[in-house]
Amino acid sequence: MSGSSRERSPARRPGVAARAARALAAVLRGEPGRIFPEQIHSLHRGSRSIGRVSGLRSKALMTRLVAGEAFRAVPNQPTADTAVPFRVKTMDGRAVWLRLRSHDRSALEFLYQGHHLPPAELTGRVERIAVFGANIGLLLGDLAARYPGAHLLGVEPDQDNAALARRNLAHLGERCTLLEAPVWHRDESLTLSWGHDAWGLILADLPHQNGGGAATLQVDAIDAGRLLGEFSNQAPIDYLLVNIETAWYEMLKHGEWTRNVRCIKIEIQDHYDEAVPLLEALGYRAQLQRLGWGAFAIGIRR
Repeated sequence: MSGSSRERSPARRPGVAARAARALAAVLRGEPGRIFPEQIHSLHRGSRSIGRVSGLRSKALMTRLVAGEAFRAVPNQPTADTAVPFRVKTMDGRAVWLRLRSHDRSALEFLYQGHHLPPAELTGRVERIAVFGANIGLLLGDLAARYPGAHLLGVEPDQDNAALARRNLAHLGERCTLLEAPVWHRDESLTLSWGHDAWGLILADLPHQNGGGAATLQVDAIDAGRLLGEFSNQAPIDYLLVNIETAWYEMLKHGEWTRNVRCIKIEIQDHYDEAVPLLEALGYRAQLQRLGWGAFAIGIRR
């Protein structure tokens, strides 16, 4: 059969990841072509992450991750066993485990913004650090590196995030304890509305407060004061970082559990005007640090 009469197979269309990777390369060359502005913005932001990793494999994986974020649907929350290792330059080339098509890369970028650090006004030795809402452990790991003499406690309610945090914090050994549980201002079994998003398990209000239309989850919440006391053997907690969605508000309204915390920093996205008065009522010198997407309420013991 002659070449002219040979039947040709239809050309395969490149997959989303391949098309996205080529688009990212074009953006980095300054030749975006036919790409939507929001995709260009996403690719430019993501290019920082590519520069943070070392080694061909890590760079290739990060390029795939960044490109996929720009051209695929909203990230989901894959299970912990789908994570792959990335070599991060600022972590002495240590492997950091991240999931593709998740918000784990955003968690890595959040680290470099420095919002998780204690305020400069915190004086004295920092020997005990706790993080409520540890996510995948990156902030705890950075705090451990900055305070090499400190022992650390991380608390994370989401099962997959907690599993990944243990993996990312394994190099700390006995210096760091990671607990998979929700915290509350007392030991209590709670029925909460809940859902999974790309950040993990989102605990919202009690079902009767939101109309009862959402799915519910029964959880055994742990008294934050008791938890911190057991971790520190009743010694002061020098720094506590809190990222527990909307639960922070009820926690501070019943804030006796903070009595042994020298410095507290809480990520908030609601009740802005009430955060500082609540901290001041608990004996803190307080301030509100506003950001474009939310704020941090910061308190240091008087």
